[in-house]
Amino acid sequence: MQLLFFAVSALMLLFGHFIAWLAIVKFFGLATVNAKIISAVIILALFISAILASYLIHKWDNLATRWYYMVAGFWIGVLLNLGLMILVVLAIKLFGFWFGFTPGTQLLQIILILGTIIISALGLFNAFTPKVKEYEVKIKDLPVSWYGKSVVQISDVHLGPVYRRHFLSRVVDRVNNLEPEAVFITGDLFDGMEADFSWMHEPFAKLKTKKGVYYSFGNHDLYLGFNRVKDLLKDGQVQILDNKLVVVDDLQIIGINYSFNQDFDLYEAILENSGYSEAKPSILLYHEPKNINLASKAGIDLQLSGHTHRGQLFPFGALAKLAYKGYGYGLFVRDGFSLIVSSGLGTWGPPMRTPNRSEIVKITLQPL
Repeated sequence: MQLLFFAVSALMLLFGHFIAWLAIVKFFGLATVNAKIISAVIILALFISAILASYLIHKWDNLATRWYYMVAGFWIGVLLNLGLMILVVLAIKLFGFWFGFTPGTQLLQIILILGTIIISALGLFNAFTPKVKEYEVKIKDLPVSWYGKSVVQISDVHLGPVYRRHFLSRVVDRVNNLEPEAVFITGDLFDGMEADFSWMHEPFAKLKTKKGVYYSFGNHDLYLGFNRVKDLLKDGQVQILDNKLVVVDDLQIIGINYSFNQDFDLYEAILENSGYSEAKPSILLYHEPKNINLASKAGIDLQLSGHTHRGQLFPFGALAKLAYKGYGYGLFVRDGFSLIVSSGLGTWGPPMRTPNRSEIVKITLQPL
């Protein structure tokens, strides 16, 4: 299955590079054979580089392979943005035809180049400068010790070749400034590739909470390996909720692992076997925003999810919303049940976010 996914991805990537080459030849008037060959060789080298970088980072983790992987990933984002700007230029030409004016070739070239650069630079900024997104959630029978308290959700950090000590340290500082009662990590703490994680404990040791740090597995954590993740976190303050429930000051906190099983039954997997009580207030950490109807019927008060990245790159936000039946991002409330889907902190693939920013979620709990 993974081999098939890789093959399809490689073919799509090759097709994208071919379209980029055709556009460059057309928009920049490369008429000579030499110019076409040189541009084709450059585009082909960029395609091969993207494949090679992915291979090398899986084999060797060092400064050179990390930067190579990051630059190659950034190029993939640039390629997508170039495709969007090609559509913009074609739209301008079409409108010009309809309204009887002809935009100059040089103007279209400037729009194409500057548009691609601006979108890509903004995407890089959005990926590495998280904002704080704030919500207020009301929970029935919320214990008095949680009244008006703030908790923090972080999701999809993707620690690995790209997001490392400096990024995590800045995130911890931002979280500490929010003075959270507890921190909830809703999966994909790791990117899924083996790397040097010897630095991890230093940032996490500085994370300050009053009631603890709780974490449930995402799909990329499981790519890295269940036992590997447990080993990396065993000496720190992060409490792994491996299909488990803990009660903290009369509030049930439940963590459910990501499941690759399409027939996964949320209730059977954890709720009926963990001592869970519908009559008591609860927060569910579940990486992917699915099984929402089941969680609501089971009496869960607040579900925290991520996984979607809010599409990460335009226009995939609309696809994420469609794929998750409208639950692609944000706060959703119905009949006493609340769901928060975070856009996440890190990125997968291109280290770029357009048009949304990475985020830390601050949630103020109030009684219903």
